[in-house]
Amino acid sequence: MTPIHQPPLAVYGGCLEHPQVVCVRSREELLSHVGRSFLVVVGDEALARELEAAYFTEEEWVEFVRFFQEEVKKGRA
Repeated sequence: MTPIHQPPLAVYGGCLEHPQVVCVRSREELLSHVGRSFLVVVGDEALARELEAAYFTEEEWVEFVRFFQEEVKKGRA
């Protein structure tokens, strides 16, 4: 039996196209990644606190995505 691969980063409230990232659309879907992925919440600070997840404002997330995409182009991510 082949194990199911869990991406190391689960993002709620934002998205990032990368094979190591899963973008979730609901709180319930995010909860299914607890203990399996690093959790990121964009725009909902209360949820991030509740789940002890990383929190980004929408503006911070846009900056992070831009930075990450540049690092991918350079072969660093």
